[in-house]
Amino acid sequence: MDGAAKKINLLERASGKLAITFKRRDEHTSLATLYQQGCLKARFPKSSARSKSGYLINTTGGIADGDQLNTSIALQAGASAVLTTQAAERVYRARNLLNPAHIRTSLDIADKATLFWLPQETILFDGAAARRHYDFDIAGNARLLAAEMTVLGRTAMQEQVQTANLFDRWRVRVGGRLVFADGYRLNSDVTGGLNAHYDGKAMLAGSTATATMLYAGPGPEAARDSLRALVVPEHLFAGCSVRKGMLLARFASTDAAALSTVVSEAIRTIDTHLHAGAPIAEPILSRRQF
Repeated sequence: MDGAAKKINLLERASGKLAITFKRRDEHTSLATLYQQGCLKARFPKSSARSKSGYLINTTGGIADGDQLNTSIALQAGASAVLTTQAAERVYRARNLLNPAHIRTSLDIADKATLFWLPQETILFDGAAARRHYDFDIAGNARLLAAEMTVLGRTAMQEQVQTANLFDRWRVRVGGRLVFADGYRLNSDVTGGLNAHYDGKAMLAGSTATATMLYAGPGPEAARDSLRALVVPEHLFAGCSVRKGMLLARFASTDAAALSTVVSEAIRTIDTHLHAGAPIAEPILSRRQF
């Protein structure tokens, strides 16, 4: 190039950090600390006397390869919070599948605290690349309900995801003991395509939407039996079990809207199990529309 410096086309990428701590004051839950940096924000509408509600916001409007997003939530003893996202998250096509976005979420729930972690679904566009790390640390008598849903393309737009690079890493500790460790990889190359690799029954069986739900708290066996009693459409696969005192449920479907409805009903079931007659998640669930 005649000694001229080679021009490198670097695209701007997003960076965000959000750290929130909740504390119990008398009979109410309030903010102890709130740190917002970059594209991640949080807003708190009017909450009930028993629990604090919050909406997490990514102001970029989506996630691109190379983005760095970190969220940390801590509940002090006796606090109660229900958190969701303002809208569905979107992971857009990457220029390089080997340079994924990094999304890290850590939840720390202290003695007798309750957290409902209920983000809206994440939609992967064709060619998306992301690595998501979840680290949950739960006190022995705390309570956590976490539900995460992932959708491959927008069904209404007849989108198909043929290439993607998604890796989910889960680590859950209860009372300082590791009770759940899981890794989920969805990967393909340009010449292959997801359909060729994930149509088998041991894989996605053609499903375009999946969800994972975790519940750590009192009565996991009763909660499991209640979930198994839910009416599930024929085209939706679902299963739940209790391992080491924690309930794990998994869902998959070719119909994202139907899956969203079932997941919402599962959340209501656990909420009723914990707060009979006075659920805390309904204000947020009533605003969620797929």
